[in-house]
Amino acid sequence: MNRVILCTGGYDHTIKFWESSTCLCRRTIQYPDSQVNVMCITPTKQYLSVGGNPHVKLYDINGNDSTPVTSFNGHSNNVTAMGFQNDMRWMFTSSEDKTVKIWDLRGKGTTRILTNSTGVNTAELHPNQSELISGDQNGNIVLWDIGKEQKVETLVPDGKVPIRSLSLSKDGSTLVAVNNSGKCFVWGVDEEGDNLKNKQSQNQQQQQQKQQQSQQTQTKGSNINEEKKTETETENEQEKENEIEIEKENKQENVQQSTTKQRMVSREKSRFKLKATINAHETYILKCLISPNSKLIATTSADKTIKVWNLDDQFSLSQTLTGHTRWVWSCVFSHDSNYLISVSSDHVARLWDLQKGETVIHYSGHHKALTSIALCDY
Repeated sequence: MNRVILCTGGYDHTIKFWESSTCLCRRTIQYPDSQVNVMCITPTKQYLSVGGNPHVKLYDINGNDSTPVTSFNGHSNNVTAMGFQNDMRWMFTSSEDKTVKIWDLRGKGTTRILTNSTGVNTAELHPNQSELISGDQNGNIVLWDIGKEQKVETLVPDGKVPIRSLSLSKDGSTLVAVNNSGKCFVWGVDEEGDNLKNKQSQNQQQQQQKQQQSQQTQTKGSNINEEKKTETETENEQEKENEIEIEKENKQENVQQSTTKQRMVSREKSRFKLKATINAHETYILKCLISPNSKLIATTSADKTIKVWNLDDQFSLSQTLTGHTRWVWSCVFSHDSNYLISVSSDHVARLWDLQKGETVIHYSGHHKALTSIALCDY
């Protein structure tokens, strides 16, 4: 049986490690530099990465030393999100300083910087490990090519309303985003470029075939004209007039077809297809998360509630979890998707049984707002 790693952090400048089943705190790390904004457990389960303002620090999960193993300095404002490449070669961090940084975990330095036009509130690494999606203060959702350090596509679902949180399903086929107006957006996501390239190749082949047919037709037409030298000049003039009219019609049709093709390609280029817009909460949504089994979406809000939505049932509301007395900042699903743990400004973390819709364990011990949680139970 794998040991469960459960950590919470917030504005009291501490990180606490909990025994998940007994709610006992087994270890506390002081984080004096700032509040804890975000935490992430490495794929190897060896380290806990912590983002504050503006530092990023790595702690040994299995040790007792409160000194970080290493620190990553380079941001100039709050760190808002982080994650790791599968093989632990690098990690990414996003920040309100308008950047997403890629850090080489072997060389302890930044290898790439994705520069945004405004503060980045959230970011998610695509399962293909070569792309990243960010959400910013101006309401933009940006798909980045990490290797090229370039924007691939930008979505603006609700004007300049800030995007607060993003979540990608494990297979990368579904993207969820939430914003400060309480809306939740759900997109289907296509794989990179392959389908579009195939369609463009097919279109090029069809165009070449049409050109060849046209050339053959023109050749036949010229031969026929040579054989019809005995026809009257009037008939020839009429034929020329007809040909001119046909050419005009063909040009008009080609322009219409070209315009239509351009519109089709423009639509085909987007890898995101909006499936739903949900008026999920009446105020700020602070976190959204797709469950590991890709059947549920959880949204946490300043309205003190957590709502759970069905991905398989037309995004209907499954349940509303109530009990927190202040803003609910974040949450995490258990690996089997049957449980959810939330953290709140009321200083408490709660373990919810989603089948019962009830809190089964309270994790109490912090004395200021809790804003971050990390869990590994597999």
